[in-house]
Amino acid sequence: MMKKIMIAAVAATMASVSMADISITGDAYIAYADNGISDVNTKNAKRVNINFKGKSGATTVIASARGDDQDVDTRTSKLSLHQFYITTKVGPVDIKAGDFYGTVGLGAFSKSESKTDALMLSTKIGPAKVGVYTHDSATKTGSTDIFVSTKVAGTTVKLQHNAHSAKGWTNLMVKGTFNGISVAAENHDSKENKDVTLIHVGGKVAGVNWDIAQLKNDETATGFASAKNNSKLAPLGSMLIGKGARGGTTTAAANVGQFSKILGLAVKTKLAGNTVKAIFTKNTLFAGAAISTVEDKVTGMELILTRPLSGGMLTANLGKVSGANTDNDVLNATNKGLRFDVKF
Repeated sequence: MMKKIMIAAVAATMASVSMADISITGDAYIAYADNGISDVNTKNAKRVNINFKGKSGATTVIASARGDDQDVDTRTSKLSLHQFYITTKVGPVDIKAGDFYGTVGLGAFSKSESKTDALMLSTKIGPAKVGVYTHDSATKTGSTDIFVSTKVAGTTVKLQHNAHSAKGWTNLMVKGTFNGISVAAENHDSKENKDVTLIHVGGKVAGVNWDIAQLKNDETATGFASAKNNSKLAPLGSMLIGKGARGGTTTAAANVGQFSKILGLAVKTKLAGNTVKAIFTKNTLFAGAAISTVEDKVTGMELILTRPLSGGMLTANLGKVSGANTDNDVLNATNKGLRFDVKF
C-alpha cells in the first residue's frame, strides 16, 4: 500500500510540474586573450547566464541571473540578477514592465542598454505598430520616447522620437532585402549633437557572404567619445571593436563611440567544417578617445575562425591595428584570442 501511495505521489508531482509552463535556459563562455594593443597583455574571462521563464495565460515572467569575470584580479562566484520583467496583454495593448534591455533603431547609437523600472506599451493600428517607452520611473531627463513601425513593400521602417527640450532625439531606421541584397540604414538626430548614421549592405556570391558597413559619429559632440559609449555594438561582427559585445569580448580594443568614422568590409565562407571570416576596416579615432591622444586614422584587419565543438562553439581570432601616428604607436599591435561558447 505504501509503495502505491509513493508512486501516486510522485506521479501527481510530475503531473503538476509538467502542467506548469516553466523553463530554464542559459549560456556560458570562457575566453582568453593575448593583447598587444594599448599594452593590455593577457586577459581571462568567463560568464554564466541563466534565464528563468514562467508563464500563466497571457502573462510571462522572466528573470535572468549571471556571474561575470572580466578581470583575473576580480574573480567572483556570485550570481547577480540583471533583468527581471513581466510581459502581458490587456485587450489590444501589449505591456512589458520591469528591468530589461532596450535598443534604439539598429543599435548605432544605443544597443542593448539596461533600463530599470522600464515600461513599454504598444498596440497595432492597421499595418502599423505604435507605442511608448519610458524608464527609470521617468525621473531622469530624456527617459520617454514614442515609436511607430510598419512594413512598406516588405521593407521595415521604424521611427522613434524623444521630445525632451534639451536632450531629445529622433531616430529613423529602415531595413529590407532587395534582389538578394540586404540593406539596413539608421539616422540618429540628437539635440545634443550626438548624431549617428549607419549604413550596412550585404549579400552572398558563390558561397561567400559579404558585408559592407559605414558608421559615422558627430565629431562636434561634447564628451561623445566616451570609452563606454555603446560598447555592445560590434560592426560587421568585429572582435576588435565592441568591448561589451557577446557578453564581453576580451580582444576588443575600443567601442564605436570612440570613433568618428568606421568603414569596413567583411567576407565569410565555410572551409573544412570551419567558418572563416575576414574583416578590413578604415577608422578615424576621436581625439582623447581613451586610447587616442589625438584624432588618428587607423586600419584594422581581423581573421575570425569558428568551429562547432562538443556541443558548443570554439572561436579563435586575430586582430591587428596599424597606421597610428607616433603619438599612438601603442595602437600598432595585435590582439589574439580563444573563446568557447555554449548554450543550454
